[in-house]
Amino acid sequence: MTTRGTGQDSLPQPRGKTRGDILNVLKRSDGQTADQLAGRLSISTMAVRKHLTALEREGLIDSDPMRQPVGRPVRVYRLSDASDALFPNQYDSIAVEFLSDLIHLDGPEKVDMLFNRRAERTYDYLSQRVSSATTFDDRVAALASGMDELGYLASWEKVGPGVFVVNQYNCAIQRVASVFPQACFYELETYRRLLDAEIERSCHLMSGDHRCCYTIRQR
Repeated sequence: MTTRGTGQDSLPQPRGKTRGDILNVLKRSDGQTADQLAGRLSISTMAVRKHLTALEREGLIDSDPMRQPVGRPVRVYRLSDASDALFPNQYDSIAVEFLSDLIHLDGPEKVDMLFNRRAERTYDYLSQRVSSATTFDDRVAALASGMDELGYLASWEKVGPGVFVVNQYNCAIQRVASVFPQACFYELETYRRLLDAEIERSCHLMSGDHRCCYTIRQR
């Protein structure tokens, strides 16, 4: 029998042009009421409130009450931290530039040291989850769950006696890893340390596969 563990749902994406327009207006402001948004978008306040309710439920916006000189308080809506992922950024490009500059200034050893330090932090993060597992199956599940929490869209399955597969359908640092393969090396070594098992990477996003796939064999 195949045992599977699925990852968490990814960040919900707003549907429809109006919700996107609301997010763009909020991005350019320090907060808007439903009436203000309705005026900016030339739609009814009732329609805006429906979209705001959905966006707040999805965790993409927050709201706080604001008192007025006259009448009841109104709610002011602002983007949540989770909404950052919906807007363009260049974090990965900047990271690649910094690491490339560091190689030029101090040599490749310093960059390798940085990846080693990152691997140690990842190890510490995952070991808190794996160490509480009582069986090897649970340890594999805990590792996959931890990587899923880190944004790797990870899942696992048991494919035979003592044989498991961990799939990662996203690489949270893919742009960096495409330039600096040390990232992938340390990831594999971290898994081996955590599970004390024979582990082979059989699929690799950096090689053009649609996932990273780790075959794990219990010793």
